[in-house]
Amino acid sequence: MRKATAIAYWLIPARPVRELFSEIIRILAEELNAPRFEPHLTLLAAPGGDQSARKLLRRIKAQRIHLAVRDVAFSAKFSKTLFVRFESSDAFTELRNELRHGAKSRAEPLPDPHVSLIYKKLAPRAQSELASAIKFPFPGVVFDCIKAIRCSVPARTRADVESWKVIARKSLHQ
Repeated sequence: MRKATAIAYWLIPARPVRELFSEIIRILAEELNAPRFEPHLTLLAAPGGDQSARKLLRRIKAQRIHLAVRDVAFSAKFSKTLFVRFESSDAFTELRNELRHGAKSRAEPLPDPHVSLIYKKLAPRAQSELASAIKFPFPGVVFDCIKAIRCSVPARTRADVESWKVIARKSLHQ
């Protein structure tokens, strides 16, 4: 049975934080035999086609988004095994609403802005140890790009993560 697909709209962290997140993801993936992926914060996942996603990104007028880091957390959910949690902001909410409106989506906004660091089932103790070991030397992150990704929903396996395909991107300006 084929899984449902959707277009996910991601915020991508700016350098040098993007490189730091990428390196953490790489190390965790190698050490724990997990998939590698681009660091991202999912704004929205909605039904749609590649062409409509490209058109939507062309219409977006948003500027770079700055979000304050809350903490590193974990959950039993595959897509939130270990993640960096952020405070929302007015600019973030505005962008998410603009995407929802443009995608004609009735999907509820994701309540917890975060960047995942690994996708893999782990024991709660291992998750807790990893979460407490990761500290960041910065209070916030700038996101300077939006990408539209064709993906299986929901992501529950390594194969799902490895099948993600970028179909459009847009740089956000200062």
